[in-house]
Amino acid sequence: MTTGGDFRLGANCWGGTALDESRGIFFITTGSPKDNFMGVDHHGPNLYANCIVALNARTGERIWHFQEISHDIWDLDIPSPPNLTTITRHGIKVDVVAAVTKIGNTLLLDRVSGKPVFEFRRRRAPVSHLHGERTWPWQPDVELPQPFARQVFSLDDVTDISAGARESVMAKLIPGTSSRGANMGWFQPFEVGKSTAFYGIHGGAEWTGACIDPETGYLYVTSNELPWITMLHYLEQDEEDEASAPKSPGRLVYEANCLACHGARRQGLATAPPLLAVKYGSDKPTIMKLLETGRNLMPAFKHLSADQKTQVTDYLLGIEDHAKTEQKSQDSIFDKPPKYTFSGYIKLLDNEGHPGCKPPWGTLNCIDLNTGLLRWKVPLGEYAELTKRGIPKTGTENFGGASVTAGGLVFAGGTRDHKIRAFNKWTGEELWSAELPYGGYAPPTIYQVNGREHVVIPATGGGKLGGAQGDAFVAFALP
Repeated sequence: MTTGGDFRLGANCWGGTALDESRGIFFITTGSPKDNFMGVDHHGPNLYANCIVALNARTGERIWHFQEISHDIWDLDIPSPPNLTTITRHGIKVDVVAAVTKIGNTLLLDRVSGKPVFEFRRRRAPVSHLHGERTWPWQPDVELPQPFARQVFSLDDVTDISAGARESVMAKLIPGTSSRGANMGWFQPFEVGKSTAFYGIHGGAEWTGACIDPETGYLYVTSNELPWITMLHYLEQDEEDEASAPKSPGRLVYEANCLACHGARRQGLATAPPLLAVKYGSDKPTIMKLLETGRNLMPAFKHLSADQKTQVTDYLLGIEDHAKTEQKSQDSIFDKPPKYTFSGYIKLLDNEGHPGCKPPWGTLNCIDLNTGLLRWKVPLGEYAELTKRGIPKTGTENFGGASVTAGGLVFAGGTRDHKIRAFNKWTGEELWSAELPYGGYAPPTIYQVNGREHVVIPATGGGKLGGAQGDAFVAFALP
């Protein structure tokens, strides 16, 4: 699915794999095509991106594939490994492969044929008006298995935990004196100069996937539900001209400290966002502070002198002529196809830094794969400061995953409050919790020693949620 042999445009398998040993079938899940948010360089459905692919384990030959999203421009990879299990459908045992996705779908397919166990419905999707873009006309609109995360952000979803929180988010979405507002809706394409608010970048099953109870056919999956907001911009600076131009002091600082993650041309690499449009969404004090403190996966650059920080900040902010860019419209006649960049991976947050949608923001979910029905959904994680204000448990963004035991418990960590929790697998009732020294960003492992059951989880912190980092394994013994 690459275009012109450009490896950047290919979809990789970063979510994980599974092997049906008895049949010799190897299952992989794949990510989205590149570039994200602007599909002008990857027209068509983009096979085999956003797919479950079944391969002959001996030869590597493709047996079948199933694509969730065609021509994905929203960075909605299938972010987790497939699960293999057996369910009962109309009284018949069916060997299936299941893959949980960023938008909260559970792709449930017959292992041999690749056919969906439940009807997989698609409907007409919005059309992009971006010059050079051709979005795919059909996108998934799934009923069963029931989605475990919200898929469409709208004004009805805006947070209501306080008047201030709601007002601060609405100001980013409704047209005002300094904003054109934001587009919202089901598979809404992106636009130059106007934001789009949507769920999914860290959404759904990002990224450790699900576990399945083989006795019941119940699937347990942790999920994120928080909105993001991004915008496209015209890229006027010709990359070849910049590459041949004399290097400014700021560019030299960039190349020595930032190039490895953000690319030689500030185009972004992997999960590191492009920095070509920093000027549209940031300012000098914000960037200078970020260089001092770091954020999430970005480290602090305390080794840079004050002059170096100023130089690299000016380099990031001073390349393009903002006024000239804003005067253009998508109806302009271009001598050659326009190039685009985007404003980065920006969470839609309220004035206190909480997600800009109504809770829950993180959940644990139980889906009966035999019927496709969502049996229960409960918040996962807690903001202590909100609880003190009388706000019901909201759940938090989480990157841990769940593990189910034969004894009727589901264990999950990965939350911002650094806790591991145990839930009743039948009802979702939270039965126990313990605080970890750092965030536990992996599914707990259950094992037995001398007939006694134990649970262990690595606690290392950092990562997508930031915070202190460490190196610990914490084990608990069940009574």
